[in-house]
Amino acid sequence: MYKGHIGGDFTQSHRQTIDEEFGIVATPPAPVYNEPISRMNPRSGMFYPPIPSETRVNNTLNTNSTPPIVNDTFNLSLPDPTQFKREWEANKAVNIPNLFPTNQAHQIHDYYFNQPDNWWDLILYPDPYFDYDKSAVENPGYYHMYRTQDDDPSIPERLNHIHELNNRGIFSYTYRRTRDLQTQLHPYLQLFQTQRFRKYISLITGYDDLKYDESHTFVSNYSSGHFNGPHTDGANGRIAFVFHLSKDWLPQYGGLFMRMDWDWKTVNKVVVPPFNTLTMFDTQWDGQQGAPHLVTEVAQGCSNKRISYTGWYL
Repeated sequence: MYKGHIGGDFTQSHRQTIDEEFGIVATPPAPVYNEPISRMNPRSGMFYPPIPSETRVNNTLNTNSTPPIVNDTFNLSLPDPTQFKREWEANKAVNIPNLFPTNQAHQIHDYYFNQPDNWWDLILYPDPYFDYDKSAVENPGYYHMYRTQDDDPSIPERLNHIHELNNRGIFSYTYRRTRDLQTQLHPYLQLFQTQRFRKYISLITGYDDLKYDESHTFVSNYSSGHFNGPHTDGANGRIAFVFHLSKDWLPQYGGLFMRMDWDWKTVNKVVVPPFNTLTMFDTQWDGQQGAPHLVTEVAQGCSNKRISYTGWYL
């Protein structure tokens, strides 16, 4: 099981045009994808054809308890990677705004925002009734977090426990996340596993042969009282990514991403989640396994939801 959650708005250099707002995307001549692409002079105006509709429609998601998925077609045009490559080389992090056309981004958001609480797993760490020391000896590769069950009477006690630990500076977290992306992944998010998209990420980061593993990804849902304490991403992958799906998020809601120096106290970056924006980090930082970061607690009574698709490329 993989822990951690990251996000960030490292650059905001792009403003959406009127055409983009209404999903009108110019279609340049399609490149021949089997030609080698030079990282020194990457193609501009790189265009990716629409994901075939048969790969984007999952009828198992259309149940009485889930919002319908619109079976529309659209062209997804990715921006010239040159600027993002320069930003990555300078910061080992990059922010790509307006990843999806506006209409499709809203569809993904609405699909996850409107799910009932019991559609998600509510996760808690650490579990006060689990012997982590014993497990480390008997099963050193196992990572345990508590997944609450419906009507679990111990939830208030467990929540009080992890909030107390957080107040004492001991790593803990709680938030909702998908339990099975085989049935809970919105079809548009299949973009992240396509070879063409991974090649685009390779152009930006310089990492070749990036691999996508669905077990290294999940959709998270932070609402009132949820947080993720200070941690690093360990050896989860070479590149960490967060696709932000929070709409109209304000700083006073909490749920802020904070990146820290290695003293685990000095905050050097604070981020309000930007909608329809892909953020990527290099998991190596100053030769170590990722920079310390956290997600602050979402304000009590907040009715908005901090939603994102999170994962690592291997």
